[in-house]
Amino acid sequence: MVVNLPPQYHEKEAELKKAKTIEEKIKILEEMLAIMPKHKASEKLQALLKSKISKYRKMLEEQTKTKKKSPVPIIKKEGAGQVAICGPPNSGKSTLLSKLTKATPEIGDYPFTTKIPICGMMDYQDIKIQLVDTPSLSLEFTENWVGDILRKADSLVFLFDISSDFILEEIEDSLKLLEKFKIKEEGIFKFNKKIIWVGNKIDLPESNDIKEIFFEFYSDKIPEIITISAKNNLNLEPLKEKIFLSLDIIRVYTKIPGKPPDLENPYTLKKDTKVIELAEIIHKEFAKNFKYARLWRNGVDKIIIAGRDYILQDRDIIEIHV
Repeated sequence: MVVNLPPQYHEKEAELKKAKTIEEKIKILEEMLAIMPKHKASEKLQALLKSKISKYRKMLEEQTKTKKKSPVPIIKKEGAGQVAICGPPNSGKSTLLSKLTKATPEIGDYPFTTKIPICGMMDYQDIKIQLVDTPSLSLEFTENWVGDILRKADSLVFLFDISSDFILEEIEDSLKLLEKFKIKEEGIFKFNKKIIWVGNKIDLPESNDIKEIFFEFYSDKIPEIITISAKNNLNLEPLKEKIFLSLDIIRVYTKIPGKPPDLENPYTLKKDTKVIELAEIIHKEFAKNFKYARLWRNGVDKIIIAGRDYILQDRDIIEIHV
């Protein structure tokens, strides 16, 4: 059945797209609900409008609660790298943190549950990576110190709800904030930070239709999107690998002559690190008196004799001679 909406409804729909405050959005949505004809064909649309009004009212309540500025938190970097989880409200950031680490953040099915950053350490093979759950990205609610945390992180996981009826509005609002924080370049879809784009809640049936809408708008801008269900542990292992790869680091194991290599405590280094740079990290005297290094590379049968400028790769085993 066709709803046959009047012209005034479409005018209000256009106003909604330009609305900047939550109060404006609620007012326009209520007007749209009043204008639309009430019959069997419009029941689904009525329910959608009521759902949006309810969600915005909850957000307005949270805005009132968080008006008072909180102290600026300082996050000390730990582990092989620091990755901040960010994204629109109610996208499942805290749930994801709890699934990937041993952290126990407050988890709620309402927006803005996270008020302060929560940290946890994610095990990835033989290293640990620090994850930081940050407050939701919203132009109206998010404090400036969140931008400082995102800028200092080594990379970002941008998590969004792939089942949300508000998906395009939520992402657009978050991107405007990233632009304000100087993480996104103004006016173009370009970022100065590595971002892993993750669509959450694929366990919900409505995610199938919403996913098509999302891909229609963003498939040409985002080269790769991982879809997961944090709640049901779907696709979390591939996500962990992407988080590791986003750090652009390698693991190098050291070996003392005549003894087996230490395969439990690798050095984590930036890609393209030279042998001499690792020697400097181990001990200044190693770098000062360096002669050569014996190197075992994963997949290579013979021992490599490496000089000071030799470029290390992930999972190299090295024995430095002085």
